[in-house]
Amino acid sequence: MKSVARGIRVRPRAAFGFTLIEMLVAIALLAVVAMLSWRGLDATIRSRNDIVENLSQTRELGKYFAQLQYDALNVVAPEEVFGAPLRMRPNELVLVRHLGTGSGGLTQLQVVRYQLKGHELLRSASPPLSSLSQLNDALQNMDTFAGVVVSDQARAMGISVWLAPGGWTDRQAIISDEYARFLSTHGVSTVATRAMPLPRGIRLTVTTVAPVAEYVRTVPLGR
Repeated sequence: MKSVARGIRVRPRAAFGFTLIEMLVAIALLAVVAMLSWRGLDATIRSRNDIVENLSQTRELGKYFAQLQYDALNVVAPEEVFGAPLRMRPNELVLVRHLGTGSGGLTQLQVVRYQLKGHELLRSASPPLSSLSQLNDALQNMDTFAGVVVSDQARAMGISVWLAPGGWTDRQAIISDEYARFLSTHGVSTVATRAMPLPRGIRLTVTTVAPVAEYVRTVPLGR
């Protein structure tokens, strides 16, 4: 019996677990996965913020264009101001529009200016005007108008006016000549003068910096 017991060898129980190298490899893989996940999450957050910012800017520009359309539809006739009711310069559009009826039943006018100043897209307007002298003073002091900055990401503004039969033009001299020719020939707007080659539409183009995009709006002018 003793000899049999001596011939049996008992093997030690095998140790279960990970070696140090295996642990280091697992930690390295987890670090890589975590880095990739963070980059993906960061890109998703940035994309969402860009989309929200772009939508907000597009909404504000939509309001800007809508206000331009309302102002253009209410622009005065040339005989009311004895001249051109719109003026264009680089990065600037000035309109004289009807504002309503004030005290005493007098028709009130208003000067509105659409302007690109640096990267700021602005709309400013004068107080209600009741006489031609007030109108002339307002046109000479447009920098004192109260204004609203619609966007600070604008890079360029393009303005042109539709004038039949030549089409779109951005030259103020041509527009002023047409208004002067109309006043010297007809004097007053009537049904018969609707076919006269006066400006009939405005096209405003705004190019933004971030994001780089071009927004174009064409609106009818006058009645």
